[in-house]
Amino acid sequence: MSLKLIKEIFERLPECKEWHAHLLGFTHSKRHGTSFNCRRIEIEPAGRMVSLIEEISAGYSGTTKNRLLKYVDVREYDGTCNGTSIYRISEDNADIQIDLDTLLQSVSESDTEANPLEVKAQAYILCGTMKCGGDEHRVKLISMNIPITTLKNRFLHDKGKFYEIPDKVLNLRTTMNVVIFDKTVYFLDMSGETLFNMERAYKLKCNEAVEEIEEMNIISDSEMFRDTATSGQNPRRFAAFSKSKLELLSKKKNREKAAKAFNIPLTEDKKQFNTSQKNDAENLVKLLCGKAMWDILEEVPVEVDGSKDWVS
Repeated sequence: MSLKLIKEIFERLPECKEWHAHLLGFTHSKRHGTSFNCRRIEIEPAGRMVSLIEEISAGYSGTTKNRLLKYVDVREYDGTCNGTSIYRISEDNADIQIDLDTLLQSVSESDTEANPLEVKAQAYILCGTMKCGGDEHRVKLISMNIPITTLKNRFLHDKGKFYEIPDKVLNLRTTMNVVIFDKTVYFLDMSGETLFNMERAYKLKCNEAVEEIEEMNIISDSEMFRDTATSGQNPRRFAAFSKSKLELLSKKKNREKAAKAFNIPLTEDKKQFNTSQKNDAENLVKLLCGKAMWDILEEVPVEVDGSKDWVS
């Protein structure tokens, strides 16, 4: 359903005639979190914004050129990087914390006085509203390309000669990386992770999950498990951490079943997973984060990129 929604959004972009454009800058700080800086911009001549929107719409819904054709599904953000998936962070997703409200407030309070050529913009954002399903929805399109730039090795023609273009220019690309539909965020590619500092988000979730696992007392070497879980690619894996799987592992019979299926050793008394070795600790991480599955035909454990509900 969500992929159909994304297609409908792009198809219906031209129906909205009231679009506003903003330069968007952002900074990430361990102490202060994420802050956004918006500068509203006006584009002339009249009607030029409409033609820009039409070009974006055609690029994602046209018959000859359609960037959406490469996508096969929309899945809740789980830290994987599948180029054929659009990743969604739903409004009611309590597992991944992003500064969406801060961004929306910054857009609503967008500056109109600062020199736009001096704004350190890393992206630009288009804001509009549209009718969908009989209701009106707020839509924001974000391009994660630097919009204020200089044109190197490009020249203007005048009186038979070509001259350098020394001034900064506004370059609004028609490739979109993030779509915000009301308060649901869609990543069309992984460049949107930078906007919301997703590394910080899944590291926070990783640390919280590790504490829960330690408190359950199902691992033998907490230090080795924590060092393993919080390093390398493992914090990203915790974006898909499953509390329900952890609760199932609170039962001894389920730990024994998982240990046998995925070759994760148990302690001699069979009460805990033996996590004294890095590889065993990492296998437990994969199990808890949806990266370990059982091939029922060949009856072997397999590592997968990610999982979603089976549709029959």
